[in-house]
Amino acid sequence: MRMYIATGNAGKLREFREMLEGAIDVVMPQNYEAPQENAQTYEGNAAVKARTLASALRASTDPSAIVLADDSGIEVDALGGAPGVYSARYGGEELSWALRRARLLRELAGVPRDCRTARFVDVLYLDRPDAEPLIVRGVVEGFVPMEEHGNGGFSYDAVFWYPPLGRTFADLSSEEKNGVSHRGVAVQRLLEALRG
Repeated sequence: MRMYIATGNAGKLREFREMLEGAIDVVMPQNYEAPQENAQTYEGNAAVKARTLASALRASTDPSAIVLADDSGIEVDALGGAPGVYSARYGGEELSWALRRARLLRELAGVPRDCRTARFVDVLYLDRPDAEPLIVRGVVEGFVPMEEHGNGGFSYDAVFWYPPLGRTFADLSSEEKNGVSHRGVAVQRLLEALRG
C-alpha cells in the first residue's frame, strides 16, 4: 500500500517511515503546504490536514490517493491540559521548539515533581477514496522534568520523562521511542485496523 503523509515536519515523517517500513510505502508530497489548523480537537486538525491533501492529490496527480495525517500534543495536568491541541503553536507560531519548551518549563516553575504529570497524545486520520476514514488515538503517560534532558527527538521530547524507561523521549534511540511513544501506539492501532 502506498500512503501520502500530510506533514511538513521532518521528525514526524522520519518516524512514520521507520514505523511503517515493510508494511506501507510512505510518500511525502512535493511542495506540501499545511492548511490552517483551527479545529478544537486533535481529530479535527488531523482531518483537515488529511482531507486537504487528499483533495489536492485526487484532483491533480493521483485519483486513488490514500492520505495519512496526524495531530499531536503534550497535555500537562498542572496547566489544565495545556498546551494540548495548541502544542505546535504554543506561545505563537513564530516560536522555535526550543522556545516553546522553555516557556513550558517557565510556566511550571515552582510546581513540584509529583504535580508535573503529563501525557503525549497522537491522533491519526487516514483518508481513503473508497472507504470511511479510519481514526485511531495513541496516548502515553509521563511527566515534565525540572529541566530539558537529551539530544534526540524533536518538539517536546526533551521535556517528557517516560517513567518505565527512566529517561526523556529525547534520551531514547529512535527504535526505543517508536516502540513506546504515543505515535508508535497510534501506528500499531492503525496497522491492526487495516489488517482487521
